[in-house]
Amino acid sequence: MLRKNIVQLFYLPRRTFLLYSPSSGKSIDELENFNSLPEIGNSNTNPVKHKHYLENNDVRTDGKFLNISILGIPNSGKSTLINRLMGKQVCPPSCKNNTTRRNARAVLTQGSTQLVFLDTPGVVDEEEARRFKLEDSLLKDPELSCQEADLLLVLHDVSNRYVREGIDKKVLRLLCKYQHRVPCILVLNKIDSMPESRRIFDLIRKLTCNRLDNESGEIKISKTDPKWSVESYLKHKKRRSLLCAEEERMEVERRSMESIINEAKDGMVEDERALELVQGLLGWPGFRDVFSISALKGDGVKDLRDYLLDSAKAGSHRFSSNILLDVDPRQAVLDIVKSKLLNNLEGDIPRALSPILELWQFDEEKSVLRICVSIQTRNSRQSSNLIGTHGKKIRQIAREVEKMLEEFFDHRVVFTIQPILHKDTRKLNPQNEEPKEKTVFV
Repeated sequence: MLRKNIVQLFYLPRRTFLLYSPSSGKSIDELENFNSLPEIGNSNTNPVKHKHYLENNDVRTDGKFLNISILGIPNSGKSTLINRLMGKQVCPPSCKNNTTRRNARAVLTQGSTQLVFLDTPGVVDEEEARRFKLEDSLLKDPELSCQEADLLLVLHDVSNRYVREGIDKKVLRLLCKYQHRVPCILVLNKIDSMPESRRIFDLIRKLTCNRLDNESGEIKISKTDPKWSVESYLKHKKRRSLLCAEEERMEVERRSMESIINEAKDGMVEDERALELVQGLLGWPGFRDVFSISALKGDGVKDLRDYLLDSAKAGSHRFSSNILLDVDPRQAVLDIVKSKLLNNLEGDIPRALSPILELWQFDEEKSVLRICVSIQTRNSRQSSNLIGTHGKKIRQIAREVEKMLEEFFDHRVVFTIQPILHKDTRKLNPQNEEPKEKTVFV
């Protein structure tokens, strides 16, 4: 319900389907409120239909199917990549770490083929989770996604010079543990930040340990010797000794890589042993293929999508073809709002704010879906940052949410934020955008 210190009056036109209102006394959680909603947009526009499609067991059984778990450190671009692969905004991306807080499944159905992308939280360890008081889902969900995946997609951010020279040990641990049951591919993201092709080639060699599926890509050395002078002979002998040392080092490395990958392929490796095996590794020798993309710009994404579609195996579909995301649309709306708060507000403020869904109505006369959330602030600092100068900040957030919701629903949306201000800043104008209906704040 709307907070007691603010009364909101909605003057609704005729032929308006009011699915929920604060004055009705009905909870937004009551699905029967949405039964009167006409067929508009996609399955996300109606939580009742969405739930029906999720529970529908009448799915295609003669098609092709693939579960893809997308692994990477926080802010590597996992949600952005899924949106590109899907061709629409379904997972809320953000420029801040740990936007995704739990596993979510985005479903792409093309003809007889269905791909299910598991958008996982950024991989963190127990120390990070304890230090930053993160939910258990951030610690457990990436590993749970590996257990149900048919393919692991490791997304590696090459724009960050602090992490691009090696795959994170937490990701390597998961690859080592699940190599025995599921293949993996490497996807270099934000490749537009590295214009030099030679650097990219060298980086790929490093991150794959110079081999794919443990097949070595070592440089072959010619065995043909020309005629030398004494001086050139001595120089060659010195070079040859260095080459022999390098060959010996590479042979030791090759055997080491083979032993690691063979142990990983033999069966489930325990956590402690997995950490021992990946100690000192910068890459993983078991990748099946490598792709370079820019998820933000879309470069290379079509080739990756075609590869994933071709990799699908014969089997029953998991979801109805109408499903785009397995998350309840009401929760998805709140996740989208949270992502835009993270993008627009500084420091710890966006994580301290919790939007609450207040209104979900359809105006048939104008064919508009109207959604309103309330956000309560706890102090004047939160209030002033949320509102911004003359309300500019909250209007900007509302516009960005509205734009993403229109893609998410495939329908026109009018979105508003109802700020519930701390008493010290209530003198600020709480109205966050030009009213499209007669809306009164008292």
